[in-house]
Formats: sequence, C-alpha cells, structure tokens
Amino acid sequence: MTHIDPSNGLRRVRPALRKAGLALALTSACGATGAAQAQDGVTWLDTIAVIGTRTETSVQDNPASVTVLDRQEMERKTPESVAEMLRDVPGVEVVDSSAPGMKRISIRGESSRRVTILVDGQEITDHSDYGTPVLIDPSNVERIEVVRGPASVLHGAKAIGGVVNIITKRGADKPVEVETGGTYYSGTAGWQGWAAVSGTVGNFDYRFSGSLDDHGDRRVPDGRYTSTGRLDGTAFGNDNISAHLGYTFGEAGNHYIAVKAMQHRLWSESWTDPATLVPPIVDFRIDLPKRDLRKVGLHYEGSDISDIVRKVRLDGYYQEVDRLFTNEVAIRPNPMLPVIQLTRTVSEDANTNWGGTAQVDLQFHPDHYTIVGLHYLDDSLAASKATAPVPAPPIVPAPVTDDASIRTISAFAQNEWSFADDFKLTAGARYYHTRTDLAHTSDPDRQDYAGRSDGRFVTSLGLVYTGIGNTTLRALYSEGYITPTLFQLFSDSIARERVIFGNPALKPETSRNAEIGARYDAGGLIVDATAFYSEAQDYITRATCASVGTCPGRYLTRPRFIYDNANTARTYGLELAVEYTLPGTTLTPYVTGTWMRRELTFDTVSTYHSNTPALSGRFGLRWEGELAGRNVWSDLYVRAATMVSEQEEGGPLRRLPGWATLNLAFGGAFGEDEKYRFSVAFNNILDKEYRSSFDEVPGIGRSVEATVRMKF
Repeated sequence: MTHIDPSNGLRRVRPALRKAGLALALTSACGATGAAQAQDGVTWLDTIAVIGTRTETSVQDNPASVTVLDRQEMERKTPESVAEMLRDVPGVEVVDSSAPGMKRISIRGESSRRVTILVDGQEITDHSDYGTPVLIDPSNVERIEVVRGPASVLHGAKAIGGVVNIITKRGADKPVEVETGGTYYSGTAGWQGWAAVSGTVGNFDYRFSGSLDDHGDRRVPDGRYTSTGRLDGTAFGNDNISAHLGYTFGEAGNHYIAVKAMQHRLWSESWTDPATLVPPIVDFRIDLPKRDLRKVGLHYEGSDISDIVRKVRLDGYYQEVDRLFTNEVAIRPNPMLPVIQLTRTVSEDANTNWGGTAQVDLQFHPDHYTIVGLHYLDDSLAASKATAPVPAPPIVPAPVTDDASIRTISAFAQNEWSFADDFKLTAGARYYHTRTDLAHTSDPDRQDYAGRSDGRFVTSLGLVYTGIGNTTLRALYSEGYITPTLFQLFSDSIARERVIFGNPALKPETSRNAEIGARYDAGGLIVDATAFYSEAQDYITRATCASVGTCPGRYLTRPRFIYDNANTARTYGLELAVEYTLPGTTLTPYVTGTWMRRELTFDTVSTYHSNTPALSGRFGLRWEGELAGRNVWSDLYVRAATMVSEQEEGGPLRRLPGWATLNLAFGGAFGEDEKYRFSVAFNNILDKEYRSSFDEVPGIGRSVEATVRMKF
C-alpha cells in the first residue's frame, strides 16, 4: 500500500501570520479597563446544554465535546447564515460545495453528510451527496448546541461527525414585544432584514417572525480566481417565515406544549473553479433556483411528574423539501473545430419525512439518572432526472423517476451513575432497525429490488472526574452509524460529462471514537482541551465501473462511476479553546483552534491528502466596557489555517496554500433597557486571497458588515 504525506503547510501561512500578529500586538497595547466581562462570574463553561447527554448538564461537566452559542454571542456576530456562526468552533468547518447559499457543517473532517442537523431536537434530512444545508433564519435562533464527534447513541443515524441542534426562540416576557433589524454586507452588495412580534399572555406565549435577504456575486481579491474582483455564480437569496405558539399548564406550571411552524425558501447560483475545466469541457454551470422547506412540529415537556419520573418529553413533526437543480455542460469534441455541444440535466425531487421521539427521564436512586426513549422516522424521496442536448431534439428522452423510502425505528437508553467521590459514569446504547423500499422506478435494472432490512447496535461510555479544584477531567468512547442516502442507493447523478450510478447493495457506514479532555475555570483563565481518535469503516465513495465490475448498461458514451463501500478513514487531533481575562482589566486574549490529521484509505492507496488543514483556528483580543455611559465591546482577531491538499484514488494531487486574515469587530447597546444594538465587522482587512478548502468557494476580500437591532 502506498502512503502519501502532505508537505508542511506552516511555511505558507507564516508571512501572513507575522503581519496580522504585529497588528494585533499594536492594538493590544491600546486596551483599557472597563466593566466586568461576565455578570455574576458566569462563564461559557457554566452554560447548561442538553445535547451532550439529553439531560441538563453544564458544559464543564459534560462527558462529550460540547460547544454552546447563546443569544448574546450570536447577536454580536453579523453572518448571513447560521452555519457561519459556527465557523470558529474547534473541529468545525463551514463548507458550501460551490453554492454559497447552501452552507453546510463539517465536523472533525467528516463530510457534511455525516453530521446530524436538528431544529428544536427534530432532524432535517437531505439526501444529496453533499449533506444537509443549515437553512434557518439566524434572527430566530435562541441558541446553538454542538456535539463534536460520534453521537449516534443519543441523536440518531448520520451523527458520525457530530450533531448541531438549533434551538429557536419562544415568546417574550411581556405581552407584546417587537423586534426588527437589518444587516448590510459590502462583500456581496447584499442585505438582510427581519422582524418579529412575540409575547406572553397568561399561560400562552407566541412568536411570529419573518426575514428576507439577497446577495450578489461576492467580491474577492484579483488573482487566481478572478480578474474582475467579482466571483461569477455566487449570488443567492432566502426568505423565511416562522410561528410559535406555546401553553404552560398544570398546578405547578410544570407542563408545556408548543406548536412550531416554518417555511424557508432559497435560490442559489453555483461557482465553478476554472482549474477544473479540463478538455473537452469548456464550461460547466449549476443553478439551484428552488429549495423550499416547510415544517410543522409539536413539542411537549413535563417535569417533576413524580419522585421517580423526573421528565417526559414528546415531539412529532412533518416536513417537506422541494428542490430543483440544473446543470449544463459545454464540450468541444474536436479542439481544432469551434463546434460546442451543450447538454442540460434537470433534477427535481421532493423529500418528505415525518416522525417523532418519546423520552422519559427516571431517577430510581439518588446516584442514578436514567433516560429511555423511542424514535421513529419515515423518510421518502420522489426524484425525477432528465438529460437532453441543447437545443432539445424532436424527441426528448423520458426522465428517469424513482420513489424510495427509508423507515427507521430505534430505542435508546442511558444511565448516569454518580459513584465514589467526584466520579460520574455515563453509559448508553441504541438499537436501530431500518427498512429500505423502492416503491417505483423507471430503471429496469432496479425494478426487481425487493427491499432490505438492517439492524444495528451502537454504544457509548463516558467518565467524568471533578475531584481537582476548578477542573474537570473526562474520557469518552462513542460509536457512529449512518445509512446510505436514497440518492446513493437508487439515483443516477449526472455531473459534468460523467454519470454516477446508485448502488442498492451499499452497506451502512460506521465509526468508533475515543477522546480525553480537560476543562479548567478559575482566576480569569478558562481552558477546554480535547484529544480525539476516530476510525471509520465502509465509507461510501465513487468508484469506476471498471474497478467494481457491475454497472447498468446505459450512458455508455460517458465516464461511468458507481457508489461503493471502498473507503476507511482514520482521524486524530487536538481541539483547544482558551481565554484569560487580564487581572484588573476586561481585556481578554483568547485562542480557539484545531490540530488534525486525517488519513483516507482506498483499495490501492492510503493518503493524508484529505482536504483537511493540519492547523486551523482563531486568536484575538476582546475588550468590554463603557464609553459615554454605553456598554460597548471590541474584538480584534486573526483567522488562519495551514495548507490543504486533496487526492482521490487515481486522481491528481491538488493543493491550496495556507492563509490568514486580520479582522476587527465592535458593537454596543444604548437606549432604555438597551433597546438599540449595533455591531460592525471589518473582515479580511489586508484583502488576502484565500480558499479554506476544495469544498468552499474562495473567501470574500476586504469588506464591511453592519447590523442594527431594535426591540420595543
């Protein structure tokens, strides 16, 4: 087996880091004292999270790698998407797969398809090969909880990389509260506006909100990717409406039921890297004119039901996703002739899913806290694909249609055992049973598919020790599990000049993860450090029909591929978040970052060229205080990463250089009850050309983002 190791990328990022570091040092020298950074000594390690254990546990004492973004932190950011809010979380990368309007999350090197996206604890599914885009109105988000690493025991299939739970806002404390705001983005000549009305009347609470945004082609520095300063094919827009109705009842007010509904509509263009246009291809364009999401969810929670039954949680939901996708390929068959052949592929599909979860929290003994639950998901996809030359011939080929579904039922249990002094052992297990069916297909090669059932058992085990002052030590073993998508099983994908066939014989992907960590909080110093190791098996990848030996007998004139369980992956690394408030000041230097190595193994080659930077992160200096009687803050920081390289089996080696950007953000609040808030971000101040990975569009150049929020 051949081993390929990338060269050291640090030498490519050092010059930019030196310049950015100098600017940071100069600004640090100008800091001043101010008001206390956090009220009542509360830090982000004290934040309560549910996602790590499905019980209320602080980040400090959580056995899993958990990050929480609260409302205050999110309101200081000015991103156009929820995904961008997570860019600086250790181990997390934001990818868009060439479509800037369709941002997705990658965790610890795992593709976005291997990350579970939840909204209020309910899964958003997407059967594309790229994963689930995070398409939620940022102004309607109360908090975001992230688990880094496999979490399939508690949060269902797909959670090999991790889980992102987006918790939306409820009603306000007073009868009527109106919020409105807007953001301007110079890097896309874009804007975003939103408004909401919310409140609580008696036992009822409510919230109704809407948002709209529109972005043009992004501005990037002249260089490798453009000579005009604008990146063609990077415009996008969204609109969103949502509603929440809740009711509190019971003699002790310990029961709560809510209905949530939302609609999100998106259109997005797609950028093509000119370097990938290899003859005979002379042009390739993708358009995503429609991706509409509609969802209705029902939630119930009862607490302190009895001395044994501590909580009961029930939820159910129904959602639909309608998508339209087109791509056009221009080919010059003979380089000596100007004749160009244009082919257009139109894909239209509807993804419908419904299901729910029931969970009961039990406490039979003061030292044990147990949860048990059931989960059901019915996930179906109706897809239609048609390919034809342009202009269309007199007889247009009939589209290929498929109607398939995956039904999953699973049972899970977890026990938290507080034993000895300062020790807690958390053990969990989940059993999955899936049933895959193909109700209809126009493909004669799959019409005899009789369906398939699969069972799988996954476990997790965590240990936490809190016997050292202000310190938590932890260790965790967890397993991940993901079924193939319906596209990978049954659908033919035509991209550029090649075709990728679905494979009904695909097996589920699995992974095993081990990690150790330490958290410390005292004297103004906060540390959260994690070391992790993960092995994944039966990875689904694209293999040539010649290497696999079995492909349908069509599209014989195109390069032909088929999905196959051919890959394994080994990933290890360190994640770190540190901040220290200088004594007697509110100046806080901080750093968040990841060192990671990821090795992919194919049939004939093993490589570290896996499109993953060895080092990535952010370091900076925050200040909070008062100016002219107003609460204000500032944040000067550098984002940076070392080079990335990528090599698929049999493909060429590609590299992207390391990069660093210098950024400054500031903001504040004023007015009665701080009803007016603003924030301004100066991004990529040195106007550096960069591209984070091959899964992301080149970064925006020097730009300004300005946000104003009002609450009445």
